[in-house]
Amino acid sequence: MDNYINAWSSSNIGRYFMNSLYISTFSSIVTIVLASMTAYALTRMVFPKMNKVVTAVFLLAIMVPAGSLLIPLYKFILTITNNLGIKLYDTHWSLILPYIAFGLSLSIIIIMAFIKSLPKELEEAGVMDGLSIYGLFTRIVLPLMTPAIVTVFIINFLGHWNEFVLANVMLSKENLRTLPVAMASMNNGLSMNYGSLLAATMFSIIPVVIIYAILQEKIIEGLAAGSVKG
Repeated sequence: MDNYINAWSSSNIGRYFMNSLYISTFSSIVTIVLASMTAYALTRMVFPKMNKVVTAVFLLAIMVPAGSLLIPLYKFILTITNNLGIKLYDTHWSLILPYIAFGLSLSIIIIMAFIKSLPKELEEAGVMDGLSIYGLFTRIVLPLMTPAIVTVFIINFLGHWNEFVLANVMLSKENLRTLPVAMASMNNGLSMNYGSLLAATMFSIIPVVIIYAILQEKIIEGLAAGSVKG
């Protein structure tokens, strides 16, 4: 147990753990909000040509490797920081904003598939009761989308939680580091504290195990949603 105590306090794993938890959770929640509204608009608001174009753009975005955008993204954030005076580089926003952007495409496609499986009669009944488009979304569609939302949250959270390259490039201050970057820095080439490293690894696994244990049924339901119709 001494290794866990030392890793949490002396090695500052507690700070890095909270940084990762905050960034991953906040990014995933914002992605879910934006993806849900976009998916609903593309599925239920019929603009034939525009809907096809926007959906095609999101499908193409899934095919673009995030690593290929690292250098342009780094230069873009530096340009905003230096020329516009908006401090993004070396802040958590330099991770949160790209995480949201990278997670939107797949999230929208998954939620769109789920919404298409929902019967339109439910929304028609809501219209007869006087609900606006916002009321239909928040009071009827959104509660029914829980399995898809949980699935999207897990996919995004795990991606953000384990992401290393972007976090290593965008954050230079030690107190802003995320857990994967902090764990990599424990190897200084001369000596390694295996006790603290393995304890930190356990800390990184615990949130994932808890989330899967609690939400496993919703995850399976959300992944299977939209696969069968009729």
